[in-house]
Amino acid sequence: MRFYTKRFLEEFFLYSSQFVVFFILMLFLSPGADELGLTAILIVTGLLLIQILLLVGQGHRPILRFLFSFITPAGYALVRVLGGVFEPYDMANVFLWAAALYVGLFQAIAIAARGRWAKRLAETLLALGAVLVFVFFYFYLDLRLMLARELERGAIELETYKAALDVRRFAPAFTRFIESPQHAFFAFGAATFGFMLLANKVGAISLRARIAALFGEQRLQGPVPDTEYAQAAEANVTVVSADVLNFSSLAERVPPGRAVDILNRYYSLWAVMAERHRGRIAGISGDSVLIVFGLMGEKDAAERALACALGFQAELPGLRADLAAASLPAFDAVSIGIHAGPIIAGDLGLPGQRRLGVFGDAISVASRLDSLCREFKQDLLLSQPVFRQLGLESQAKLLRIGEVLLRNSTQPVPVYGIK
Repeated sequence: MRFYTKRFLEEFFLYSSQFVVFFILMLFLSPGADELGLTAILIVTGLLLIQILLLVGQGHRPILRFLFSFITPAGYALVRVLGGVFEPYDMANVFLWAAALYVGLFQAIAIAARGRWAKRLAETLLALGAVLVFVFFYFYLDLRLMLARELERGAIELETYKAALDVRRFAPAFTRFIESPQHAFFAFGAATFGFMLLANKVGAISLRARIAALFGEQRLQGPVPDTEYAQAAEANVTVVSADVLNFSSLAERVPPGRAVDILNRYYSLWAVMAERHRGRIAGISGDSVLIVFGLMGEKDAAERALACALGFQAELPGLRADLAAASLPAFDAVSIGIHAGPIIAGDLGLPGQRRLGVFGDAISVASRLDSLCREFKQDLLLSQPVFRQLGLESQAKLLRIGEVLLRNSTQPVPVYGIK
């Protein structure tokens, strides 16, 4: 199984394991009468890493995501039993199992749900659960530290210490906790984090639902209605040209149907980005995609073209993760070239099958910049005509990386990449 660092870190910090990370940190920070030894903590941490690796590889399957979520809680219970200090009603034990059940269940529902609204509801409940988990574990940490200090001073007995950590004492203890202004502020901060996390997840759900719809329809753009004669016009536009690096070698390693699936998902992401930034897909050939901006004379075509390219790059790791989840090989990188200039646009094709077609020097130059990405070791290259049309904020994201001799130019011209 190929190791995906991004997916591993997302599982570790954002998804099924964030409460376990917090729990293990709590064990280190809160020595008490029932503290775990270093060996036991290392065992729990090792089980957590195994759980995350399994979720990275098989977590796209609802039932496995639900079951794997219990690996660390079961490991914690086991080391407690072996150490002779297992208390089934201890708050930490109950919180750990309850959090695993809650998160695992709603993550499985979010994966299995077909409708967008069902997924959003599951993600909303997950965000709420994440907030409550952090608050409850912080409450337990605060209570445990306070009791440990009192036990050391001799203010309470060991039995009182254990009884205070019993989950049946939770309600009055938590009421006292939340009445403190600093604890109430912490709960507010955790809720804010939860809502931010929810907003990011809902955005990802919407994007993936749109891609899934396009992928299912196998349609990126509709045909242009026929007229008696094909219409054509010259326009100054910004062109985005993109290719998958080394796609031919990747396609040779998989059956033809799987290669087609990879390309269709790739096309769908470009279709979503083009629609979002009001561009028009003007050509698809193999792993090459051509998008034009400014066909109607819009003045911000360069800005939208760059935003489209950057948006695609931002979502590319998610596309790779989706391919891996579908047991499809993921491509390494996508090269993108952007150029601005005049083109001829017209309705090309046989009667009844005409679509938008474009040709001209701007197309050739964008494709040339696309191919030069390999030489300059860049994922994106844009020409000076595009750079000049960008605002200062967009220009600040770019760096002049060299000069090239482009088509119909007698002198080398600057090209720019992302800083």
